[in-house]
Amino acid sequence: MSNLISNLSPHLFWDVDFAKLDADKHYRLIIERIIERGTFNQFRQMEKYYGKEKLIDAIKNINTMSEKDMNFVSIYFNIPFELMKCYIKTLR
Repeated sequence: MSNLISNLSPHLFWDVDFAKLDADKHYRLIIERIIERGTFNQFRQMEKYYGKEKLIDAIKNINTMSEKDMNFVSIYFNIPFELMKCYIKTLR
């Protein structure tokens, strides 16, 4: 189990087998859950583990995100709303 996974709360992944969670294989799910429900400390650990470029790419492809979370990641990573799939879906 990677250092990132061992520092996460299993309650973030209530619907999957936490013991089988792989930080590299399941990175999109992990990123989504930490943004949605994780602590800022977990967010920083995630950023250190994956790097900004991989996070930005994953964030741009998240289907749904709360307005609060969308605003946060947009400001934090300087991602224009128009480049985020979840924002584009809200316009439809």
